[in-house]
Amino acid sequence: MELDTNDLKVMGAVKKGITTFGGIKNGVNLKKDELVKILDILDNSELIRSSSSTGLFGQKKLIIELTGKGDEKIEEYLEILRDKWREMIDLAIAGERAQLDQIITENPYMVNMMVFFGVTDLPTLSRLNLRFLLEGKHLCYKCKKELKRFMQKFSVSDVRKFNFKLPRGMTTRDDLCADCFNKLTR
Repeated sequence: MELDTNDLKVMGAVKKGITTFGGIKNGVNLKKDELVKILDILDNSELIRSSSSTGLFGQKKLIIELTGKGDEKIEEYLEILRDKWREMIDLAIAGERAQLDQIITENPYMVNMMVFFGVTDLPTLSRLNLRFLLEGKHLCYKCKKELKRFMQKFSVSDVRKFNFKLPRGMTTRDDLCADCFNKLTR
């Protein structure tokens, strides 16, 4: 059975320790009816187990747990994500931008899932200049404003030419918008 990203996010939230219906709904940011459908599918597939208990004031509460089969499925998916992340790092270091962009185009939610499951984090993506892949846009390094086609852009060589202080972590692949460039100091 093939699971989609929302199914995997729900299972990941349960693995992280969010076991109540409301907690999962808020943690994964799904609507109630979508979450009910996903939980039914996962329960019928025997990837999760649900039980009910009583809350602090005696109200009924739905408690969701991963089964052994569900835990295996998440671990397999995490291993796939880790392998893809290593491959992306190697491509970024080698400067193979075209291949890296192709991987992202083929799997548009993969980087988001890597962040959700903790395989990588946003500061790391930013340092590797992969953050724009989340949005699919070319962004200013400092303010993250979209750099459109005919906007004035400033690269590392421009910053060095004017003897300004280079922003920490900025690489030759990054650009600054005119506003951020004007705010730089010597």
